[in-house]
Amino acid sequence: METKALPANSESGSTIPPALTIGFFASTLLWVLAWGIHLPGAHLPVVVTMVAMVAALLLVSLLWLPAVAKDQRIKAGLIAGGVYGLINLLILGSFIAEQPESIAQMPEQANQLQPSAFPIIFGSLIGSIVVGFISALLVRNSNRQPVHARVWISRFGWITALSYLPLIAVGGLVTSTDSGLAVPDGITTYGAASVLFPLKLMGEPRIFFEHSHRLFGTLAGLTTLILMIRILLTRTSRVSKSLAVLLFVGVVVQGIMGALRVSEQSTPLAIIHGVFAQIVLALAACTAISLGQRWNSATPSADSHPAANRARTMMGLAFGAILFQLILGAVTRHLHSNHMMMAHMGFAMVVVALIIIGGSFCIRLGKSDPECSGIRPYGAIMHALVVLQFVLGFGVLGMAWDGEEAPPLATSENLSTTAQTPVGDALITTVHHLVGALLFAAAACALFWAFRLACRRKIV
Repeated sequence: METKALPANSESGSTIPPALTIGFFASTLLWVLAWGIHLPGAHLPVVVTMVAMVAALLLVSLLWLPAVAKDQRIKAGLIAGGVYGLINLLILGSFIAEQPESIAQMPEQANQLQPSAFPIIFGSLIGSIVVGFISALLVRNSNRQPVHARVWISRFGWITALSYLPLIAVGGLVTSTDSGLAVPDGITTYGAASVLFPLKLMGEPRIFFEHSHRLFGTLAGLTTLILMIRILLTRTSRVSKSLAVLLFVGVVVQGIMGALRVSEQSTPLAIIHGVFAQIVLALAACTAISLGQRWNSATPSADSHPAANRARTMMGLAFGAILFQLILGAVTRHLHSNHMMMAHMGFAMVVVALIIIGGSFCIRLGKSDPECSGIRPYGAIMHALVVLQFVLGFGVLGMAWDGEEAPPLATSENLSTTAQTPVGDALITTVHHLVGALLFAAAACALFWAFRLACRRKIV
């Protein structure tokens, strides 16, 4: 992302862009930390969560507040703290809701708050604002140059893409642990609004995985909505505006599919839901790229145009091959089909070859012309990820694949009597799933860059 400093009299004087960016980034970081802290069986004290809440905002604020104009840092810190506090109310609801002893009590106690709920909400908001203020005080004398508002929206684009990673990872864990039907209702959670489902009832791992997947979906949806609004209200390219709207529509469609998958108990929808999530991640990454100054100003020389065309062709083939491989993998996971597994393994050789060739073309193109350097990292990233993914594939085959017919999914009625998937098996298949999503996103970014470079020439 572009971080070029601009004069103090530029658009950098506004406090809203950096405050939103800092608040959402810190919240995404906290949500990931909170998820790990509250894993079933962790039993970590409440003070650990409180330390994480302070640390996430403090860390991000100290990192990025110095890039705000000196006379605006205090205000930006206060607003960032307020944004952070408001977003985190979405997970605070699990703490302040009434905590029934069992799921059977949910019909009577769903969506009810504890008597101390409002003091806790008020304290959390004030505490977040105070941390933002303290962060601003710590960096108020930094001599770092402020950056343009367009840099903040570019960073927000990458934060939006980043917010999809825990969503996809936990979604993969839901599939790996057969937790997709652990919650019977498609929108609410055992009758409660998702943000008010009691923490005490998340001790069952499959309920925790499925419910936290929905919460991460809420965060990703909110972040995408704010990104789209920010892009539509600022002077960005038509490409960025179109991608932002398309991305938001994709997230909405993905959420609807997720709800229908549960309410209809549909395996085909589960497969489509899993594949489409990775398409949305790739779209988010391309949207973030389109917001960067480097992508918008790239004007390659005529000499690099043939290489850009070759890179575009090879990356188009690689992108299509990875997408087909993702579909094979999703069908294999959900249907536990030996035939699909064999096809998935065999086609992996084609995918690896295309990624190596396509990535090499991207790296060579990036070296040939400084204007094309933006594509180069994605070639290297693809090479690294495909090696890791190939190794993980053998790990899945050796540890988690037994070749037997898949048992029926555990449902809310039989959770207590259905055996759980071993942790090691679930982890390796989930990591394999996540790396596949990252590889697909990297290929999409490389293809997006290749199209840009092949279609633009420097006028001599």
